[in-house]
Amino acid sequence: MTRFVSNEEFWDEIQRHVSDGRRARAAVAYFGRDGAKLLKLKSGDTLVVDMSITAVRQGVTDPREVKKLKRAGVNIFSRGSLHAKFFLIDRSLIAGSANVSHNSKDRLDEAGIITSDPAALRRASQFFKRLCTEPVGDEYLKKCIAEYRPPKFKAAIDRSSLRSKRSHRVIEAKLWFIGGLKSLIPRDEDAESIARIERRHTSKLKQPERTEVTWIRYWRLPKVLRRVKVGDWVVDCTRDGGRRYVGTPRQMLGVEDWVSARGTRYKLMLFEEPTNGQSMSLSEFKRRIGRANLPFKSANPRTVAIEDQRAADDILRMWTATGKISARS
Repeated sequence: MTRFVSNEEFWDEIQRHVSDGRRARAAVAYFGRDGAKLLKLKSGDTLVVDMSITAVRQGVTDPREVKKLKRAGVNIFSRGSLHAKFFLIDRSLIAGSANVSHNSKDRLDEAGIITSDPAALRRASQFFKRLCTEPVGDEYLKKCIAEYRPPKFKAAIDRSSLRSKRSHRVIEAKLWFIGGLKSLIPRDEDAESIARIERRHTSKLKQPERTEVTWIRYWRLPKVLRRVKVGDWVVDCTRDGGRRYVGTPRQMLGVEDWVSARGTRYKLMLFEEPTNGQSMSLSEFKRRIGRANLPFKSANPRTVAIEDQRAADDILRMWTATGKISARS
């Protein structure tokens, strides 16, 4: 199983795996202030870090934090050419962009991959062993502490501007399940005005060669759906005749006001959807979800945000990137 994670979720997963794991091996280029709190390695774990004299003089690695881990029984190695950031914890590999610092955890946009693929774990383990060539002894650690200077370089990101904005980091797109829909074919007199709205949104398509603009119509946009943001993923449950189907995942493009030929006002939610994407029956969708604790047990599931990112990934995995139903059972 492989998952993509970013920002808060990325750091949550790193810290959770390290806390729950029996054995952790971490290769992290830079280890900054409060690093021993941010990455709570335990006795018997191993850390490879760039603790060269240049790195400690620049302040990108704080040897005082490394000393705390060494006292706790963590095996420490230095590697002056290290720029990699990855973690081997039991049978999981987390690889990504994050150094161990407050900037990384709280401010910068970070991303990575979590995988349990055996081949990836073997390759990463072999690479990690080759990095462990320069053990950090007490005398060298003492020298590094004497040479350490807090960082004085101007950060690439202005912290004052970050503080002035409520949310500067990229917010990962959510997944929404929209229930209670009915299949609808617009009247001929309405089809052209809706088509004009679709054409206006065609320029927003990220993959116009294989996607199209689709929509959901409401008299009044339900309160819960006002929280859906541009870029969020949606899967919907639509009744067609006597059966209910769950449609291929699509991404929100925006909301438009629309007036029908009869003068009725509506809200149209516009989406980017794979052309000729496939739907599956609600019963098949529930079977694939399995025993996950998700609100899909009723005959007509309600609209809800899928907050659990693992569950969201599992749902998106039911379809391929082109909107076809995945062969995974």
